[in-house]
Amino acid sequence: MPVLILARHAKAEPDGPTDFERSLSAKGLAQAVEAGAEIAERWSPDVAIASAARRTVQTGQAVVEAVNRAAGGNVEKPGSLELREDRSLYACEVEDWLDAINSIPADSECAYIVGHQPTVAEVIGRLSPEPGVPDGFRPSSIAVFDLESWDVEPGSYPAPQIRVFHGV
Repeated sequence: MPVLILARHAKAEPDGPTDFERSLSAKGLAQAVEAGAEIAERWSPDVAIASAARRTVQTGQAVVEAVNRAAGGNVEKPGSLELREDRSLYACEVEDWLDAINSIPADSECAYIVGHQPTVAEVIGRLSPEPGVPDGFRPSSIAVFDLESWDVEPGSYPAPQIRVFHGV
């Protein structure tokens, strides 16, 4: 059964040269490391996609590094999971997220996609309308969908598990 993990980036600095260039705060870095450790322990994605904005790339990279470490990677041989940046996810359109989900290879066992609010919550609500759009999908939150296959149509996804990382 494939697993889809949709994430909101960890806590970002309030300012940057531009919104696109805002970095994670110290708390956000801790949140991203915590999320990465749990994701690596429980699911081990083989696909990782992030909005190209700095804060989402930093969040996604923390997850990728944790997954690669858990798979035996090190400095010389970091591991096989690489973060793919998708600039369209910064535009915050639900259709761009659906395109990213549709780009996941059919043989993938687990995929991780990280982006921005409010779109990530809207995507969750579109995929699984019964529980609806999650209220207050906070920084460093994930929604985990256990799917029968990648062929599940939006609107027919099961209710996701929601988890928030606080940066311990």
